[in-house]
Amino acid sequence: MSLVIIFFLGFILAVVIGQKLKINCGFVAIALGFVITWLFGGENSTSNAFIKAFPVTLFWNYTIPVIFYAFASANGTMQLLGRKIAYKFRETRWALPFAIAIVAAVVAAAGAGTMNTAIVGPLAWGMSIAAGVSPLVVPFALWSGSFMGSFLPWTSNGSLHVGMYGQYLEGIDPMAMCMRSAMFNLVMGIVVLGVVYFINKAWKLNDNGAEDFMHEPEPFSKEQKNTMIIILCCIALLLIPSIINQFAPNAVCKWMSKNLSMPVTATAGISLVAVLGGNDIKKVFSKDVNWNMIFMIAGMGMYCTLANTLGVVDTLGQAMQSLPAFLIAPCFALLGSALSFVTSAATVQPLMMSMIPALAQVFRSAHWLSR
Repeated sequence: MSLVIIFFLGFILAVVIGQKLKINCGFVAIALGFVITWLFGGENSTSNAFIKAFPVTLFWNYTIPVIFYAFASANGTMQLLGRKIAYKFRETRWALPFAIAIVAAVVAAAGAGTMNTAIVGPLAWGMSIAAGVSPLVVPFALWSGSFMGSFLPWTSNGSLHVGMYGQYLEGIDPMAMCMRSAMFNLVMGIVVLGVVYFINKAWKLNDNGAEDFMHEPEPFSKEQKNTMIIILCCIALLLIPSIINQFAPNAVCKWMSKNLSMPVTATAGISLVAVLGGNDIKKVFSKDVNWNMIFMIAGMGMYCTLANTLGVVDTLGQAMQSLPAFLIAPCFALLGSALSFVTSAATVQPLMMSMIPALAQVFRSAHWLSR
C-alpha cells in the first residue's frame, strides 16, 4: 500500500509543481518517474526501462491530428465555418441555443475538438446578447455542442481516445470503442441542452433583441476552401471504408480501415494544408500547435506506466474485491473525479485507462469497466 501512496503523491506533486512554477507538469512527471523508478522499480529500476514506457501510440495519435487542425485554424477556416452556420439561424432567434450547440459540434467535429469553445465562445456570447437570448443557456449550449462533436475519432480529442484504447486496452477495437463513446456523448449533450432550455424557458426572448443581429459572413477564400476539402477528404478516408466494410466486407476496405487511421491521413493532410492553405509553416508550429498539451499528455502517460511497475493496479484490484459488485464502477468513477479536481482530464485519463486491464482481469468485466 505504501507504493500506492507514493505513486499518487508523485502524480499530485507533478501537477502542483507544474501549476505553482508555471512549467509543464508532463516534464515534472517524467523527472519524478525516473526518481521513483530508481528507488522502487525493483527489477526494472533502470533509466532505460522507464524510457521504454514512453506512450508512442498515444503520442502519435494525439500529436499528428493536433498539428493538422492547427493549420486549419490558423487560416481562419474554423472560425468562418462557425459564423456561417450561426448566420443561418438569424431569423429564428428562439432556436439560437440550438444553433450555438450545432456550431460548436460542427466546428469540433471538423477537427477543433474541445478547443471549439475558444473559437465559438466569443461568437456565441455576442449573438446571445444581441438576440435577447438568456445568457444562462449559453454555457450549456457550448458544453453540449462540444461534447457532441469533440470526441469523434477523427478529431484531436477522439484520436487521443483511440490512442489510449490502443495503448492500454488490448483486445478492444479502438475505433468501435471511440464511436460508442461519441454516441453516448451525442445523446447526453442533446438531453442536457433540452432540459436546460425548457427549465430556463429560453424561447422567451428579451425585447431588446434586434431582428437583424448578424452581418453576413464573407465567403471562404481559396485557401480556406482547400482546407475544408482536405479535412473532408481525411474524414471520408477514415469513415467510408469502415462503413462499407460493415455492410459489404471486402479485402480493400478491410485494409483501408486497418491502415488509414487518423494519424496517417492527417500526416498527408498536414503537407497538403501547408502547401494549399496559405499558412506560414514556422508561424503555425510556433504559435498554433498546442505543444504544452501534447507533452503534458505524453509525460503524464509515461508516468502512469509506473502503476504496473509499482503494483498499484494489483493492490487496488485486491482492495476493490472486498467491495460489493455494484460499488466497483462508482468507486472507479469517483477516483477519476477526485483526481480531476486537482488536474485536467487529459492527465487523469491515461492513469485511469492504464488501470482498466488489470482490474478487468480481477472482475472479468472488461467491457463494463471501460464504459
